[in-house]
Amino acid sequence: MRPEPALSNAAPAGSAPGHALGLLRMIHRIRASGSVMGLLMLASHLHGAGHGALVWTLLALHFLLYPHLVHAWAIRSANPGRAGLHIFLLDAALLGLWSAWLGYPLWISFTFFLCNVVSVMLYHGLRGTLLAAALFIVPGTAWLQLSGAPLNPHTSALTTGLSMVGLTVFLLLVSRMTLQRNVKLRETREALRHSKHALHGANDALRLQLAEIHILQARLSEQANRDPLTGLYNRRYLDSTLERELARCQREDQPLSLMLIDLDHFKRINDTAGHQAGDEVLRQLADLLASHARLGDVACRYGGEEFLLLLPGMPLEVAQERAERWRQDFAATTIAFGELTLRATLSVGIAGYPVHGSQAPLLIRNADHALYRAKAEGRNRVVVYDPQRTVAENRP
Repeated sequence: MRPEPALSNAAPAGSAPGHALGLLRMIHRIRASGSVMGLLMLASHLHGAGHGALVWTLLALHFLLYPHLVHAWAIRSANPGRAGLHIFLLDAALLGLWSAWLGYPLWISFTFFLCNVVSVMLYHGLRGTLLAAALFIVPGTAWLQLSGAPLNPHTSALTTGLSMVGLTVFLLLVSRMTLQRNVKLRETREALRHSKHALHGANDALRLQLAEIHILQARLSEQANRDPLTGLYNRRYLDSTLERELARCQREDQPLSLMLIDLDHFKRINDTAGHQAGDEVLRQLADLLASHARLGDVACRYGGEEFLLLLPGMPLEVAQERAERWRQDFAATTIAFGELTLRATLSVGIAGYPVHGSQAPLLIRNADHALYRAKAEGRNRVVVYDPQRTVAENRP
């Protein structure tokens, strides 16, 4: 008996060479053990029939030496999988010829045929099985017809018993090999499942880290654009925003107002109440501006005690009304600092697009001129830039 599971057309695309070699070695172990059983079956059937040395020599070469020779060739071939399949098909033809030469003894032929086709079906599918069956039947049948040898289906009790044992051993070996492959497959799938879960976990952790990084970047960017004392935007942010907002208002034919706000006599507050008290006054003014700013407004701490409000889409008249209301509200505010009660006033200069200019530096300069006028006229007031009055004041 020659139980030898066929190797699939391996080196099929995607088949690993290491896997093909491992399968060849496993098949070789089954083939070698099956060959011994096959030799015993044929020897028991031929015993006492008077065959010469040539038959026994061929029998020994085929069932004892041949399995090792073809295995050595297969593992050294460029495509071990395909070589293993070709060997199996050659086995089918040789076993068919042995069966035909013996006159197709029923148990021997049945054992050889079943072991062969089951092996191919397991590892190569229906197409390979049909090819192996044809190679087992056709050459032997043709030889039987040409030689005119008679059929002899009978086997002795010993040969029948050995055939049964051989067939059982084959099925057990193939089942064991299939079980081992299934176990390895389950282990591989389980490892892949764990790897997949680990990968998902790593991806989730990476996404979380990326989200945290984005949040941190946003916070850092926000901190870089914010004044640490008041929480308002700083001058750096204003420089990057004013040009953009002004361009948008020009594009959409919308007005834009700009307020420059200064705390009156702020140095006096620092000198008399201390710098911490002055910081508290700055924070109170910043809170007032931030709480009354619209969603699109930009409130900035422009410098020491100066603040700048960028008001896209707001006409000068509305900006002047709002500035006046803020001035009054702040003047009426009492600021508690320890045991002190502080009060402060503010002066506001306003300039706007398109009336007072279309360039950001010019609008800031004109708002500063208006603030200077508010200071010069007694402080605690709101002044809108007047180009004619500015020209007159600057005239020698």
